[in-house]
Amino acid sequence: MRRRDFLRRGGRSAAAALGASVAGAPFAVRANEMSISPTPWLAPKAVPDAERRQHEGEFLNDLRKRTFRYFLEAADPVTGLIADRARGDGSRVGEVASSAACGFGLAALSVGIDSGLISRGEAGERVRRMLFSLLHQVEHHQGFPYHFVGLRDGRRRWGCEASTIDTALLLAGAMCASTVFENDAEIVGLSDSLIRRANWSAMLDPKHGQLHMGWTPENGLLPHRWDRFSELLVMLLIAIGSDENGVPAECWNAWRREGELTYRGERFLSYPPLFVQQYSLAFFDLRDRRAASGRDFWKNSVTAHHAQIEFMHQLARRYPREFGHYGNHLWGITSSDSVDGYRDWGGPYQDGRIEPDRGIDGTVVPSAAGGGLAIVSEEALRTLMFQRHHFGERVYGRYGFVNAFNPASGWVGPDVIGIDTGITFLMAENLAVGSVWRAFMTHTIAQNALTRTGFTHLAS
Repeated sequence: MRRRDFLRRGGRSAAAALGASVAGAPFAVRANEMSISPTPWLAPKAVPDAERRQHEGEFLNDLRKRTFRYFLEAADPVTGLIADRARGDGSRVGEVASSAACGFGLAALSVGIDSGLISRGEAGERVRRMLFSLLHQVEHHQGFPYHFVGLRDGRRRWGCEASTIDTALLLAGAMCASTVFENDAEIVGLSDSLIRRANWSAMLDPKHGQLHMGWTPENGLLPHRWDRFSELLVMLLIAIGSDENGVPAECWNAWRREGELTYRGERFLSYPPLFVQQYSLAFFDLRDRRAASGRDFWKNSVTAHHAQIEFMHQLARRYPREFGHYGNHLWGITSSDSVDGYRDWGGPYQDGRIEPDRGIDGTVVPSAAGGGLAIVSEEALRTLMFQRHHFGERVYGRYGFVNAFNPASGWVGPDVIGIDTGITFLMAENLAVGSVWRAFMTHTIAQNALTRTGFTHLAS
């Protein structure tokens, strides 16, 4: 069972579909009839490079401001916890927080200072408030907060698990806060206490050397383990880098390097939804590092993004009626809302099939490209700018892009989701100024993790 399977179990169904027949909306045509042509400033060589870069810079700045706004307005004023989701127009914020959204929020608030998105004083107060609530109010098991908790009371919701991966994303945000506010003894103390409290060894299967996905009071440790390539890198590296309650460095070699695909002669580890290629790299800067085995995880992610774009091209060629809108200017599928509920979709698949498996129905998920902004910047900027220009405010609103929309059917998801808005913001920041990498990589745990697992600089 993958991490996102829990999201569906947790009740994260998509809201009712919005009407498609809005006057002037580009959705009111069938996919194979859509006439999608790039605007001049998106077309290659249509304008000078300097002008194109200006347009890209203006868009990136606007996207950063909008996505950052989510972590201000979706935060409870008393607990500081970050809502799991909200309406894209800001009209309503959910009543349930997620531990991962809080982690993205801690990182966003911390790095937003240098980008001029928030004052140091306000950011410090918000970070302090959230850390205090996470330590003293949010329910947890062995230092692992429950995946979903009440925004105002911190109590477990939806019978969810205490999740190892969501805790890792939370702690990654706390690590950013600890380094950015290194001169604030209270914030550093709260961050360090939250980090040290996580008892990674309690979640470890000693026989296999793998971490369990979580724990529930009803059934104890979940039987599912992190045993193959996924978003596990950030979790396992933090667990190995921790001096207290950590796990042995040997655990790095315990997960199976299976699921390799080949794209244009390059082999890469794959799992269909693109978020698995993005979450770890939003924090760990692996651009110039190679694992002891020789694997380059940064290059792995770049290749995986290119492979998905090609996969969507092939879907469009094979099934033009349903997927004719997919292409260089409109790509990106990762776990998201859909008209039928939350879906764990992506591509390509392990067996190389070009089929709309996992229920792919023509939906576009902007965070798939948003999370790739620092990885495949040219391709990500092209599609995101196209989506904003072509579909306008129906998909691009107060917090940036809606979680998902379907150009073929006219469905537009009404919500944004904290982790998807969050990965878009963090990767936009990394592309623009590298601030998340800078904050996270200076933490001792991050440095310990790469040293203990044998990562080396590519030039070495």
